[in-house]
Amino acid sequence: MAQSAMEAIDACPAKPSGPGNSWLAYAALYRDPLDYLTRAARKHGDIVHLKIGRKSDFLLNHPDLVRAALLDHENLRRCVHRPLRRVLGTGLLTCRGERHKKQRALLQTMFNRERIVALGDVMVDQITRWTDRWRDGASVDMAEEMTDLAISISGKALFNVDFGSKAAELRNALVTVLQATRFKNLALASKQFEKLSLPSHRRFARAAEKLDAEIRAMIAERRKGACEDPDLLSVMVRLHKQSRKGITDQKIRDQMLTFFMVGNETPATGLMWTWYLLAENPDVATKLHNELDHVLGDRLPSGQDFDRLRYTRMAFAESMRLYPPVWLMTRRAVRDVKINGFVIRSGSYVHVSPFVTHRDARYFPEPERFDPERWTPEAAAARPKFSYFPFGGGSLQCIGEGFAWMQGVLTIATLARRWRMRLAPGHRIALDPHITLRSRYGMPMILERRK
Repeated sequence: MAQSAMEAIDACPAKPSGPGNSWLAYAALYRDPLDYLTRAARKHGDIVHLKIGRKSDFLLNHPDLVRAALLDHENLRRCVHRPLRRVLGTGLLTCRGERHKKQRALLQTMFNRERIVALGDVMVDQITRWTDRWRDGASVDMAEEMTDLAISISGKALFNVDFGSKAAELRNALVTVLQATRFKNLALASKQFEKLSLPSHRRFARAAEKLDAEIRAMIAERRKGACEDPDLLSVMVRLHKQSRKGITDQKIRDQMLTFFMVGNETPATGLMWTWYLLAENPDVATKLHNELDHVLGDRLPSGQDFDRLRYTRMAFAESMRLYPPVWLMTRRAVRDVKINGFVIRSGSYVHVSPFVTHRDARYFPEPERFDPERWTPEAAAARPKFSYFPFGGGSLQCIGEGFAWMQGVLTIATLARRWRMRLAPGHRIALDPHITLRSRYGMPMILERRK
């Protein structure tokens, strides 16, 4: 863009255009936020004014504006839904400023390339153990299967804990907590509303207590004896012993619960949509199977195969373009700031939506089409960087991005070398935006063993 995307205040031009402030507009946003925001972006352009009651929100749709919003931590601060803040405490997702910088630096070594590649074998072992019970012709809910599998993988790879039969129980608790981040629930939420003794609030509290108890039990167990593998939990416990003032037991709990919740939900959601897209696009599935047969033959994949599984990576990238697990990222202006010539007042909320931007025909022609060829090195290099941002960007970019990519590619490779999945007949697909982009009615699929 010709001018700086974000600059200091020096004038007060008119606000950008938007859908207008009416109950009809609010009802449309409440009913289907994905469709509402997509249509607003197409009609009103790169910056949309979303006036709802007395609130002024802004949706940014151009890659330059997305970049500015995600990188300007001085003027725009990340927002985390209040129910999640209550559960997660002051982990990496919820803390800010210097505290976030210190925490990230402390944890970064656990997510370097060498370590992630080494964890590939742990991931594949968990995947094969989990799917050994699958049977040809069986019907499974891939939403549940991928969440349970993600819990098993993160348990072993990040915490060196075998959740085993607890996976389904933990998944139920995780889903219950995340239900509070469903867009329709957040739209009605207030501090006063959250104080009401409603059945949904009691379920939320019980689920949060379940997750809290599980994490604290893991910490207590690890204190009894050191673990040979330098997993994330062991590192945090060791740092606690070295500096009790710096790393308290509560801080370990907050960090572990953050990784447990976000680290499971994001890859599980991305994989669920990948299986759906492969089932609906058999030509793409055939190309994927051909690559797996060529690269792997009869053996299981490993972390060393990540770079060789080129088409598998492209298919996963394209899945996260169409159905980005995190569909909306929000910042709050802490002072008046000018964005692309328009004044954003302090206290206003600024949104960027991977779902909306990823489906912009300026960067992705025929945006509704599932086409992994968009992700050849040449095609990807020709697009603006922030036309695609499933893991955010800047210093707040997901620290586990490399882990999620490895988990996604190895899960697809391990399962697709043996199985095809087809959508259960008559199943209705409906998007259900929580903090992640879930499927309202799950994802029941029929397993077919490859010959």
